[in-house]
Amino acid sequence: MKEIAVIAPIQDLYDKAVGLVVERGYDNVDVVPGSMSEGVKAAHLAIEGGAKYLVSRGGTYRMLKAEFPRVPIVEIKVSAFDILKSFEKVKDSGGTIGVVGYSNVVYGMDVLHRILNCNFIEVQLKRESDIYQVIQEHKNRGIETYIGDANIIPIVRKLNCNGILITSQKDSILSAVQEARRICMATREEKERVQEITTITDFVHDAIVAVNEEERITVYNKKAESIFGIPRETALGKKVKEIIPNTRLPEVLHTGEAQLGELQNIGKIKLATNRVPVVVEGNVIGVVATFQAVSEVQSMEQKIRRTLYEKGFIARYHFSDIIHSSEKIQDCIETAEKYAKYDTPVHLFGESGVGKELFCQSMHNSSPRRGGPFVAVNCAAIPPALIESEFFGYEEGSFTGARRNGKPGVFELAHGGTLFLDEISEIPIELQGRLLRVIQEKQVMRVGGNKIIPVDVKIITASNKNIYQEMQKGRFRKDLFFRINVLTLDIPPLSERREDILVLANYFIKKYSTKYQKPELKMTQKVQDYLENRTYEGNIRELEGLMERCVIVSSFDGLFRERLPSSANLSGGEDPFDKFCGRKMDLRALEEAYIRSVLEETGGDIKKTCQILKISRSTLWRKCRDMEQYVSS
Repeated sequence: MKEIAVIAPIQDLYDKAVGLVVERGYDNVDVVPGSMSEGVKAAHLAIEGGAKYLVSRGGTYRMLKAEFPRVPIVEIKVSAFDILKSFEKVKDSGGTIGVVGYSNVVYGMDVLHRILNCNFIEVQLKRESDIYQVIQEHKNRGIETYIGDANIIPIVRKLNCNGILITSQKDSILSAVQEARRICMATREEKERVQEITTITDFVHDAIVAVNEEERITVYNKKAESIFGIPRETALGKKVKEIIPNTRLPEVLHTGEAQLGELQNIGKIKLATNRVPVVVEGNVIGVVATFQAVSEVQSMEQKIRRTLYEKGFIARYHFSDIIHSSEKIQDCIETAEKYAKYDTPVHLFGESGVGKELFCQSMHNSSPRRGGPFVAVNCAAIPPALIESEFFGYEEGSFTGARRNGKPGVFELAHGGTLFLDEISEIPIELQGRLLRVIQEKQVMRVGGNKIIPVDVKIITASNKNIYQEMQKGRFRKDLFFRINVLTLDIPPLSERREDILVLANYFIKKYSTKYQKPELKMTQKVQDYLENRTYEGNIRELEGLMERCVIVSSFDGLFRERLPSSANLSGGEDPFDKFCGRKMDLRALEEAYIRSVLEETGGDIKKTCQILKISRSTLWRKCRDMEQYVSS
């Protein structure tokens, strides 16, 4: 079945309609016979077959309108010309003529009565079941001739009266079919427009709600369904107050004044809302509003910032990556896991190489900010002249050599995430005040700029110096110290957790054996004892370097032959005490002479030399380096 079905109550109309469809080439029109109740049955079958628009006339049209209130139905009007054509057949009857039909057939007959000067009466019907009784009553009054629709004529003839059928002319049928086609096209275009608008509104990130003059919802997109929790089908057509609590759309409807950037609470959700009146020819006919969750706005802002300034600020490590067996590190992990839940500043104490950044990244990945950036900055590595621009960013043209379009600082880059400031004690004291303000106020102004930029950052700081002592010496601001020193974590060096040494050594052996595709070395008891009793001034970093070297050379033998690079040059064959005996010597020269003699005595064995001198390996390295510099100068 095609889109348009013409339900023809009489054969004459059927034949004319079929002829018109063929003649005009209407490929979306079907013609189906059926009068009154039979026409209703035919219409049901047509609609089930896919028809969306109906065309009919007279009583059949009225019955179809009652049966299908939601289906567009076009009436083939009974024109004055149609009725005049019927009067031609009875103009010489001499008696009173009854014009029988529903209101859509007999409407305007009083005008024809005055024009034609004929003797006729209107017989208006209300129900199909009334036809026989009504005509019987008028027959009893002496009326023998009737003009009417197809449902009238059989009954008139049954009562032995003269019945003239009102037929529709081709122009009337064509007009109705063309109207149905226009409605079909307009409806299709309207559906396409509505679907286009629906697709657009569903695609945008904001919830969109529009109301008409009656405060009823006319537009309600998918995002609105998500925010308000009510399906589109339920919301459309409802009063907006029934769908959106504490709505102010009626206020805009009555005042005609836009409300932009307003905040609105819906349950536990805070929304950013814009409300704009729809004005046509000076009259407010509706209001359109957009809603967006503030949290989504912040998330989008963070995404934009990260997209524009992406530099790979990602935390790779988790607490599970911290290799240990000691209770001290386990206690540190448990404490750090508690700290990770809060945005309060954390300060880490620990010697160089103990794994402070590993703890920082793990805290970030265990925090609610895990989806945000992790930015680590070594304050000691930034020249003092550049610290301000690196931390706070700068605007274009703020100084010679400034980038075009400026540059964001680390606080902006870390927005929504974590900023790790390592070696914070190295920040010049003149900039510590500005750093404190940014941490405290959570906003930053770029160098050369005049706009305040809000930043949401968790601060983690670290130092291998005792910043309390630095504060006492006047090299670190007291107010900044107390701001960053709220939560503290002291990570012990390897010398205080020797039970971790072998666990870490085995881990590094496996790591570098895999990296360099080398056989995995097995530690003997001698190697284990050596590693456990060795001094690690560089802590884990030093231990990792030793294991990497052993894997590369495929042997632990080098551990027992460790020598200072300058030991051979520093140890001569002559006894320094004999050489300088009886001569005045300063303390430094005497120390050098003694170290040289011990090195010679031990054959350059670093471990034995350190044991004799009662100093650490790193101290011996430093003294030998100083000796070289002293001799060369």
